Amino acid sequence: MSNSFGQTEMERKQITNEYNVQQITKMSNSFLEKEKANKKAAIEFAKSNNIPIYVNLKDGGYAELQRVDADGSLIYYSTFNVAAAKSTRANHLHSGGSLGLNLNGQNMIAYVWDGGHARVTHQEYDGAGGSNRVSVEDAASEGGTQLNFHAAHVTGTIAASGVVANAKGMAPQSRVRGYMWNNDLSEATSAAANGMLISNHSYGFRSDLVPDYYFGAYINDSRDWDNLMYNAPNYLMVVAAGNDGGTNYNSQPLNSSFPQYDKLTGHSTSKNNLVVANAQDANIDSSGNLISVSINGGSSQGPTDDLRIKPDITGNGTSVYSTYQNSDTAYQSISGTSMASPNVAGTLLLLQQHYNNINGSFMRSATLKGVAMHTADDAGSNGPDAIYGWGLLNAKRAAQAISQNGNQSIVSQRTLQPGQSYSVTVNSDGINDLLASISWTDPAGTATTATNSSTAKLVNDLDIRITKSGTTYFPWRLTGVNTNGLGDNVKDNFERIDVSNASGQYTITVTHKGSSLSGGSQNYTLIVTGITNTSTVCNATTPLNLNNSNTTSSSTSLSWSSVVGATYEVRYKTTTSSTWTTVASASNGLVLTGLSSSTDYEAQVRSICPDSGTSAYSASKLFSTLGGSTVTYCTSKGNSVADEFIDFVGLNNVSNSTGANGGYGDFTSLVANLPYGSNTINFSAGFTGSSYNEYWSVWIDYNKNGTFESSERVVNGSSTSSGTLYSTFTVPSTALSGNTRMRIQMKYNSNSTACETFSYGEVEDYTVNIGGSAALNFVNTNEELGNNSGNYDFNLFPNPVQNMLNINVYDNRAVTFSIYNLVGQKVKSGNNIESGIDVSKLSSGMYIVEVNDGQKTISKKFVKE
Repeated sequence: MSNSFGQTEMERKQITNEYNVQQITKMSNSFLEKEKANKKAAIEFAKSNNIPIYVNLKDGGYAELQRVDADGSLIYYSTFNVAAAKSTRANHLHSGGSLGLNLNGQNMIAYVWDGGHARVTHQEYDGAGGSNRVSVEDAASEGGTQLNFHAAHVTGTIAASGVVANAKGMAPQSRVRGYMWNNDLSEATSAAANGMLISNHSYGFRSDLVPDYYFGAYINDSRDWDNLMYNAPNYLMVVAAGNDGGTNYNSQPLNSSFPQYDKLTGHSTSKNNLVVANAQDANIDSSGNLISVSINGGSSQGPTDDLRIKPDITGNGTSVYSTYQNSDTAYQSISGTSMASPNVAGTLLLLQQHYNNINGSFMRSATLKGVAMHTADDAGSNGPDAIYGWGLLNAKRAAQAISQNGNQSIVSQRTLQPGQSYSVTVNSDGINDLLASISWTDPAGTATTATNSSTAKLVNDLDIRITKSGTTYFPWRLTGVNTNGLGDNVKDNFERIDVSNASGQYTITVTHKGSSLSGGSQNYTLIVTGITNTSTVCNATTPLNLNNSNTTSSSTSLSWSSVVGATYEVRYKTTTSSTWTTVASASNGLVLTGLSSSTDYEAQVRSICPDSGTSAYSASKLFSTLGGSTVTYCTSKGNSVADEFIDFVGLNNVSNSTGANGGYGDFTSLVANLPYGSNTINFSAGFTGSSYNEYWSVWIDYNKNGTFESSERVVNGSSTSSGTLYSTFTVPSTALSGNTRMRIQMKYNSNSTACETFSYGEVEDYTVNIGGSAALNFVNTNEELGNNSGNYDFNLFPNPVQNMLNINVYDNRAVTFSIYNLVGQKVKSGNNIESGIDVSKLSSGMYIVEVNDGQKTISKKFVKE
């Protein structure tokens, strides 16, 4: 019996389909360079000042120096130490649970960053979900195989299979991918670009060493994590709040009358993540109802300086029994928010699995976070507070909200346009309180170095209101460090309104402040419980965000934003036809099949409510099936004399070493995926003799009309270099998606027009798939050594690669190779490239391969899947 791990390749592509993967890749590289520089400087400072890099803490925890701030503050990452599934009600989702859902994390992946790694051979990481479900993802990095008790315990809390029943994890058949914490932000950015849904971070700054302004402040670290989650909107970072509840290192708390508050630092003050407090074992009845729960005295209190509600939620992290690192059968009980965080992260993994089982897609992180906070059991003071957040996680109630969507609940992922409002009328069920929430992933705010700055860090301020018979109900908000109330919440990117003793019909309205929205629009999720009668829930509005993906020669996948309670009707036709074909769909996605190859199509969608109300059709989504565009392009070519020619073109997933082609090369069979936004193209000239001054032009037929217009010229420049050049351009949002023509011209000594035949140079045509998800393929060649060995270059393929990397040196000269990871460590080398290089054991990520002929080294990058 074989086992597959993780979301399927199709599901990962679905997750990242709307991501700007190239932008995220750039972010990852930028974060990595910053992390490396900070770490190097910190180590040098520590050595010269006799300061420890690694520290074993008095509470049994572990800390490692990460950087030294400009003011001399030492910034250490520190682990947070001092019948979890029952407390969060995850057991009701498991096989044999009261909901009958059989959710155990099958084929799901949790990512863990920590102070080391779990023992991957531990008996709990085998079992019903498959063997060897825990992996080390950064073995090639410094200390990448270092075992750590804390990482092992966190990993088991998420994924232990239950060989020892009391150690069973929240998602006992899931997989965990483990990383060291040193390069957490850059590594998480790369993982998010590849479809990561949930990561756990049971660590934070050593509070006894940070400056006072760090407490509660939205600093650079907070902003950077928010920026990642905004650019990867399906990714949720789950964070331990910290264990400073019983201590007070902050000499300037928000309110000097309440020094026990204002304890959060670093990524714990981000907006878009989920920060977890630590509770004692909860008293839960057999039906999953909370009887009582108490906070662990060591759990760090919020809020943030601008009075955002942090921590967000509470999990069980007290005396949690789980795996240890010192043997394959080692276990231990430990306590802390470090244990509460994976208790929540593993449970949320089950909710993502449940949503995908029902809807065929995974939730946005704002949806997952919103459902968790919307359905949490209130604890402590009435309403949200800076100790429990929104309360104790209740996975049973969250799963029911997902299951009952469109009937007894609403979980609707929507988009708000500038100046737009959205309203829906609902009937309360007359039994439960009516709860309505909005949750959104907000753009990164402006970091601060001020102490106790009250300036709101919210960028897009959305609002929710409930009205009935002239009465308006407002959401919760904090009014002080230990007080809350109802009113206009201008601080949080989650807002919830509670209507007690609700009866009859209510109107829920979502709006935003100001005349514009950062980013041009704002995705959000509306969550409503305590309602009944589907027909009043469904408003037949025109579906938004119609997009296509995974287009082949005969099919394409369509998706759009859901309309609560609605089914859908999709119609499509060729762009030259006047007759539509209509297809019904029960969900907000559909695969069109039986299409003709090399054909331009358009599709539209409308919503249909159970009371027979029908919306207008959406605007058309244009796309082309594979095989090339149906339009005819003008001819353009250079001279057939092979003095000067295009010898390389690299664009995202296409890497084409061409050589001379008699003045024209037809490479339209190669399809380069071209996402909207920023892209980089690489190209180089070949010469049989001396180098000449060459003028380069690149044209892309964005409107697919068969004509290269002046506005479609994306590259215009000249060079005398035979080395690889690169140019960055932006694909506009107005470009029609699907396949179209790209033309590359290299002309001697002067600019060319798109349809010109000229004496010296070459022209090549390619196909680009606008809107396709790019995979990084080629990065600029770097010639480092020697210039007397003659011109040579090499091609590497496939890229990205899974198993065997092939290197072709153009003139077959003898070479050696070395492969380095992005922190500069050599991970493989040799002198035999004829049979390919086995890279199957390398961790997923980007690498640099250097090829040397004894006098000159050429470097190129590749991606290991």
